[in-house]
Amino acid sequence: MQFGLAVATIELIMKNLWQIVQKINIEPGRITLSEPMSAHTTFKIGGPADFFIRISTRAELVLALRSLREQKIPLFILGGGANILVGDKGIRGAVLDLSGLAEARRSGTGMIADAGIPIDSLCENALALGLGGLENFYGMPGSLGGAIYMNARCYEKDISEILGDIAAISPHGEFHSIRTSPAQWSYKKSPFQPGGDYDGWTIAGAALNLHAGVPEEIAGVMRSRKLDRRAKGHYLLPSAGSIFKNNRRFGKPTGAILDGLGLKGMRIGDAAVSSWHANIFVNLGAATASDMKALIDMAEEKAFSAYGFELEPEVLFTGDF
Repeated sequence: MQFGLAVATIELIMKNLWQIVQKINIEPGRITLSEPMSAHTTFKIGGPADFFIRISTRAELVLALRSLREQKIPLFILGGGANILVGDKGIRGAVLDLSGLAEARRSGTGMIADAGIPIDSLCENALALGLGGLENFYGMPGSLGGAIYMNARCYEKDISEILGDIAAISPHGEFHSIRTSPAQWSYKKSPFQPGGDYDGWTIAGAALNLHAGVPEEIAGVMRSRKLDRRAKGHYLLPSAGSIFKNNRRFGKPTGAILDGLGLKGMRIGDAAVSSWHANIFVNLGAATASDMKALIDMAEEKAFSAYGFELEPEVLFTGDF
């Protein structure tokens, strides 16, 4: 999430940020100024973040969140960089990169993992332990924290179905272990999204309810999922996967709706609707966020004009456009 500006000038923000960095004792090598977000998103799009801070422990994360919020400095939590489109002008304030927060360990017949661990690494760790339940998510870009925030859905399975207690930090900087109920989750909706019970909380990790399985069978499903994604063109060009959510009330998948409108291959600059799947928008090489946003808006307008459907973007728009 990103908080709106609450400080008068960038200069004051930068001064306060340096004070915060010194307070939480993060090494200079883990802090960069004007970091291009295009290097940290699957779209390979995005302007500079004022301050880019690489977090390596949960204690650091708690301290950083407390300090930034006390100083009313805007912040954005970055996981794997999937499902986000960062504006061309970048992100004001601080970006907290959780990719260094990536530990995972066995716990009974399940696992406990940090929010920053890549989904593929998590699946491979589970396979090595002979634990099933994550296979359908193999090949999905992004991190565990992002998957929880979005309630990622792959091959008819939601990540929320295997979640146990979730480690999260409140807006006041307090660490909690949260146990949610099924009623708090729905199709690609989680209680951490705007309007949810934990809106404004930061996901730090989670317990995963898995089960003992046969490694060869687990590996077989993982392999088939990765091959299926490859066959569908998920890895051909930089993208954020599906741009729009599917809505069963529309009678057919969003990709079929957009295909029927002749959107395959449509482009604005280097932002394009892929030629192989109308719900996958891609960066042909030098796409800007403005071009990609314009293409997304155009697809929404065409669908609404033709059918009265209001498509809901799956990708999150953040930063200054």
